[in-house]
Amino acid sequence: MSDMPSHPKVSLLAAVLTGSLASACCVGPFVFALLGFGSVSFFMMLEPLRPLFFSATIALLLWSGWKYWHNRKICLEQGCKTPSPIGVISLLLLSIALLFFPYIY
Repeated sequence: MSDMPSHPKVSLLAAVLTGSLASACCVGPFVFALLGFGSVSFFMMLEPLRPLFFSATIALLLWSGWKYWHNRKICLEQGCKTPSPIGVISLLLLSIALLFFPYIY
């Protein structure tokens, strides 16, 4: 097994996916209306699952944050290249924006 730490982007991408699913009941019809397709109401069937996706997104964001800082600490101790925070922060902000879109919209 490699002693190189894994990167937290996988869990952040999963957080973006669950954040998208948490807001699909509101983002989906909004995007389709912007594109001129009218309202697509089949996204509304995901609304009862929103608390589940919301919780999963928060858990994945916490996990990936811990993983990032843990990997950074290990890399600083071993002298390897630390992961760039730009990608991590951008995925974090995208996930949070998707997560809270239904409450703002």
